[in-house]
Amino acid sequence: MFRTVILAAFLGLFSLTIHASEPEIPTGGQLQAKVEAQTRVIDTASLKKLIDEFPDLLLVDIRTPGEIQKHGGTIEVAQNVNIVRGWLEFSIQNKVLDIDSPIVVYCGGGLRSPFAAKTLQDMGYTNVWNYAEGFFGWRDAQ
Repeated sequence: MFRTVILAAFLGLFSLTIHASEPEIPTGGQLQAKVEAQTRVIDTASLKKLIDEFPDLLLVDIRTPGEIQKHGGTIEVAQNVNIVRGWLEFSIQNKVLDIDSPIVVYCGGGLRSPFAAKTLQDMGYTNVWNYAEGFFGWRDAQ
């Protein structure tokens, strides 16, 4: 009995030691806030102004075609392209040749677009914005 109690106490302390030394895993929201702090974020009014001021501005919708169809379309401007988030790193070079070209990325509600904006910045693109309100913000503002 005494050995069982000692063994249980030792295992409990060992378990606490292991868990105490493990780093805390960040949540998706925490990661999103971190990358948003490292990107330029714009709202709907600012996006409309950029569209008017920069004819070479590229809007990159990172949603899947299924999302676009399900939720009623995309931002209807000539500069809009759809590059699914998982293919952004591989496809952006085909759409933007100059790393200083203005680029705005968006998704449905602003959850994934900060990650896309940060990725483009990490790739060397210098003029990137994250449209945080996303397609739903654009649609609701019309």
